[in-house]
Amino acid sequence: MTTKEQLIAELEGVPEEFMQQVLQFVLTRKEQAYTAQTAPIPPTSNSANDNGKTLWEIAEEITRDMTPEEIAQLPTDGAEQHDHYIYGTPKRPT
Repeated sequence: MTTKEQLIAELEGVPEEFMQQVLQFVLTRKEQAYTAQTAPIPPTSNSANDNGKTLWEIAEEITRDMTPEEIAQLPTDGAEQHDHYIYGTPKRPT
């Protein structure tokens, strides 16, 4: 049995919500593969950008003028749910 045939067999009888998540995963992976093939390879560097600032320093600059209320509304699960925030996939259970 090929991988494709096994995948199709496993999907039989799976709830629609799960099927939507699987489809979104496949579409995301295809997009990532296409982007990786067509995107130029970024230059290697250390932890600082071209301006000599670290990511932390850049984040501080961006949030400097934000009120505490605005900061409290920022997502705290960005690393766990990055596919949701970048690609719009459904949030993964936590």
